Amino acid sequence: MKKYLNILFTLILLIFSFYYTNIVSSYIKKNDPIMQQILENCQEFESPSIDAIIENNTIIPGKSSRKVDINKSYKNMKRAHKYITSLYIYEQEKPTISLNNQYDKLIISGNKSTKNISILVNINDINILKKLKDNSLNLILDINFINDNLDYLTSITNNIIVLEQPNLTNLNIIDYCYSINTFKAYCKNYYKYTIKPILFSNDYFYNTYNSLENGVILSYYINDNDDINNLNTIISYLKSLKYNIVSIDELIKE
Repeated sequence: MKKYLNILFTLILLIFSFYYTNIVSSYIKKNDPIMQQILENCQEFESPSIDAIIENNTIIPGKSSRKVDINKSYKNMKRAHKYITSLYIYEQEKPTISLNNQYDKLIISGNKSTKNISILVNINDINILKKLKDNSLNLILDINFINDNLDYLTSITNNIIVLEQPNLTNLNIIDYCYSINTFKAYCKNYYKYTIKPILFSNDYFYNTYNSLENGVILSYYINDNDDINNLNTIISYLKSLKYNIVSIDELIKE
């Protein structure tokens, strides 16, 4: 009997010890200047979710909510021995109405809450393509061009976009489809999202200026070195206006 009482007493002591240690640890953490700063400021870095906007067969992606993970952020900053906002750790939750799996909808824009823009370049010359070194640019390519240049295309990380059509091949390197006139939703069969860019074939500077807004998808034909120089000038201009030039992956990310 005494043996069992000793065991019971030891267990009670262990439980109390853990409980007491937890209370002391929580008290110390709560009164740590780093934790106090996190608790005081974390709401400035949080944001609610934004639902995707669906109208008929079109969609504009939403945005996930962002909430600070207090304990993980504290541990992160504690390792650095100071409060650093870049060390916040976040929890995210998809919006109630989301782009996720909406392959039968036409994406007409990125979310308009951030100054992101995507640029698509329509190219049919491998030598011109090799001169473009910006991974944020998205490539509109013809199926025949893809078939003829598979080796090079598998070596780059740019998004590859094709005109929506039945019987697509090389699906492993095709990231998105695009639609010009009537949206057919062919690419839902391949689990590919379809986007609708604003296509420019002339007056690039004027048309770009008139089309500027958050989330817009701009497309340019690039046929020679002059077009490349014009594109670089446009990109510099957009960046001077504090727009971020991002891939389609980033533009539609919720």
